[in-house]
Amino acid sequence: MGDHTEAISIDFDPDVLSYSDLLDFFWSAHRCDQVNRSRQYMNAVFYHNEAQQKAAEASLTVAAKKLGVEVAAVQTSIISVKEFTYAEAYHQKYYLTRYPEIRDVLTAAYQDGKSLADSTVAMRLNAYLGSGMKKNWKEFLTELPEFGLPEKLEQYLERLATDTLAGTK
Repeated sequence: MGDHTEAISIDFDPDVLSYSDLLDFFWSAHRCDQVNRSRQYMNAVFYHNEAQQKAAEASLTVAAKKLGVEVAAVQTSIISVKEFTYAEAYHQKYYLTRYPEIRDVLTAAYQDGKSLADSTVAMRLNAYLGSGMKKNWKEFLTELPEFGLPEKLEQYLERLATDTLAGTK
């Protein structure tokens, strides 16, 4: 498996969403006291600079306190980003794997992991299809023509969205 840790990289606009907001979201869905001995799946928060490091360390302390555990018992590491390597294309956009007709089109259009991971179209489709269909499908239908998808695939997605809105999916 190599000496790596599976992680996600999030590009964000700090004028819209702060690093602290991301940390709050992370800790709300993560148990910092759970042990994972595998480097591949280790618990970690990564930072790019000293300000992010301080924010991450402070948020870890708050998360531990909320769980009622000592900071020394926390199993989540705070680590500087050194290198980020994109996974292969077939590892990107997990929820799209449930829709092979969509995945095949996107894999042909974005032939490496980085281009697929960075694709706004793939990200939006993955988010909608992975949400359990709880997203704003009316908004999705207004965005859909901008995606530049083949007509047959666009029609398939329109039917999926329409069925979801009608409560039949």
